[in-house]
Amino acid sequence: MYKPNRLILLIAIFISNSVASSIEDYYPYKVHPSASNYGNTGILELPNARFMPEAQLRFNFSASYPYEHTSLTASPFSWLEATYRYTELKNEKYGPAIYSGNQSLKDKGFDLKARIRRETYYFPAISVGLRDVAGTGIFASEYIVSSKKIGKFDFSLGLGWGVLGTADNISNPLGSLKESFKTRNDESDLGGTFTFKNWFSGDTALFGGVEYDFPKRGLKFKLEYDTSYFDRRKDRADIEDIKSRLNFGIDYFFSDNLSLSSSFERGHQFRVSFRLKGNFLNDTIKKPSPKKVQSLSREQKNRIEEDNDIFYRSLNLSLRDESIYIQAANLNEKEVDVAIASSRFYSLTRPIGRTARIVTALSPDEIEKINIHAMNGDFEVAKISLGKDYFVKADSGSMSSNELLKLSTLDSDNSKPLYQEAKFIPRVDFPEFSWTMSPSIKHQIGGPEGFYLGQLLWKTDTTIKFRRNLALYTSFSFNIYDTFDEFNNPSASTIPHVRSDIQDYLSEGKNSIQRLQLEYFGTPYKDVFTRLDVGYLEEMFGGLGGEILYRPFNKKYAIGLSLHKVKQRGYDQLFSFRDYSTTTGHLGFYYDLPYQLRSQLLIGKYLAGDKGATLDLSRRFKSGFTLGIFATKTNLSAEEFGEGSFDKGFYISVPTYLFYPNYRSGVISFGLHPLTKDGGAILNKHNSLIGILGDSSSSSLSRDWDKLLD
Repeated sequence: MYKPNRLILLIAIFISNSVASSIEDYYPYKVHPSASNYGNTGILELPNARFMPEAQLRFNFSASYPYEHTSLTASPFSWLEATYRYTELKNEKYGPAIYSGNQSLKDKGFDLKARIRRETYYFPAISVGLRDVAGTGIFASEYIVSSKKIGKFDFSLGLGWGVLGTADNISNPLGSLKESFKTRNDESDLGGTFTFKNWFSGDTALFGGVEYDFPKRGLKFKLEYDTSYFDRRKDRADIEDIKSRLNFGIDYFFSDNLSLSSSFERGHQFRVSFRLKGNFLNDTIKKPSPKKVQSLSREQKNRIEEDNDIFYRSLNLSLRDESIYIQAANLNEKEVDVAIASSRFYSLTRPIGRTARIVTALSPDEIEKINIHAMNGDFEVAKISLGKDYFVKADSGSMSSNELLKLSTLDSDNSKPLYQEAKFIPRVDFPEFSWTMSPSIKHQIGGPEGFYLGQLLWKTDTTIKFRRNLALYTSFSFNIYDTFDEFNNPSASTIPHVRSDIQDYLSEGKNSIQRLQLEYFGTPYKDVFTRLDVGYLEEMFGGLGGEILYRPFNKKYAIGLSLHKVKQRGYDQLFSFRDYSTTTGHLGFYYDLPYQLRSQLLIGKYLAGDKGATLDLSRRFKSGFTLGIFATKTNLSAEEFGEGSFDKGFYISVPTYLFYPNYRSGVISFGLHPLTKDGGAILNKHNSLIGILGDSSSSSLSRDWDKLLD
């Protein structure tokens, strides 16, 4: 037997990323990984060491009695996969019939898999994974797995613990390192706690499988030796025993993004799976080029020098054709200053580049510098200074965008915005009124009364701007149809019900005032931004407060403080209030990390009076696609918080322009709290300063600079 130090040394040599090329350097045939029954990349019941490309989403549905898995898998990096899974257990009831009737039990789970070594010509890829992290423990497993490609075959071999180790065909190799690895505690119904002491402990099994591609026919054949038990709760009489540990199946790929599979598992079980995926790393739909602008003649430019209003009017009309709107402009002897706003483009550099192109075509020959003041949410967020001749070279292709960036200046001067002192300021008749109307859906998923309870409503949003930095926002909803009357499970929380009374708000607030909020924005000093608000701030709370943010333009960090005095609104969400009131606020720290990662740390007091911190990590790709996770831990005990023990969740944001042949504003957002709890609850503000400023820092503009000439 190896001594522990020798074993560790052997493992370190095996997984080390020495000076070695990737497997793609040796094999022209590429591996096309597919999903397992659980949603993450794998074989059937078993994982492998393969991954989706980065910035990819995959939806998976897999059904066979008694479990149906519905999952969403995301890849924030090429070496990391995260899966959220919702499982229906058809052989078990959700709870007492008085609440849930005949509804079957639903189980939520979260999986992680990370690559620790890339595949090379001689060595396999190696990954480590956790299944059902902080869940109920029904599917809790850990594994280390390797995968090696040989021609069109892809072989996988791994070690599994927990559910994957129930075959118990080998002794736990980690037991020689520490005695505690030899045993594993029961972890079912733990309700959201991290059972670190159980990881990689207890029964251990050696598993393996092979996949074969038929690329011309769009088929993939799968065979595996399954070491998991169908249901570790072995006291269940309605679970048929395993007749064979050999599972086999076929995947059929209709396209790169759509596949269907069928399999025969455990000697008696048929399973069908459906997968749909999409990659959002880049914009794959070609967009129209910027509109060509006819340069002015010498005579026309001479007229501009005599009458600058001609330039301002021409510039205003040309920019409006690109859905870019002048907020202010100055034409001086040697340079032009233009303040612009546009909601059409997701990236700020696109309207900057199109503005520079139009200014170049319309301005007198004597102009040497173009200063573009980018605005967002009535804040002047950045000032970009471009040499006119340098921009012409870059636009014609004789200079790269990176070379132009080195010769340009990116700064901020927002303490005194251009629109306050410019020669040309378009007239705006305040108050300015705008509105939108559309159908909308509210829903509650996974409750004891039913898997899905929802409402179809008509939503009307309005904005009244009394002046540039003072506005009233409203949101009214009118019920069309709903099933919220089926709610029959009141909250049993022992702390103030700041979120857990959601059922009462949904069932009684069918026709409601979702928001009625007056906001004021200001920039008292350079790089300092303020916001004040008062009114019905969200569906459950009204009050007053504000925030202040210091965001140095040329730095990767920002610091903010928010504070609100709020009172709980009535369940009907009209004009009444309940007795509960509180003060909530947070000190926020924001930092841009390498690899397009963003971090956010909030420390303060939450709506239920608990105190603690929220950590948020996200990755924003150049396309605008964003994946993020968050976790909140407060001074509440696990018993006070309830199931889940602490607040956590994830979110996804996809810019809508990725789906259309034209640029357009807006995002499609999806976020998930596994449970609606009172602990760690944050006020749901309509606007936040960090959100308004968005990707307008120096580092963000530099990152998106290649879009300047689009």
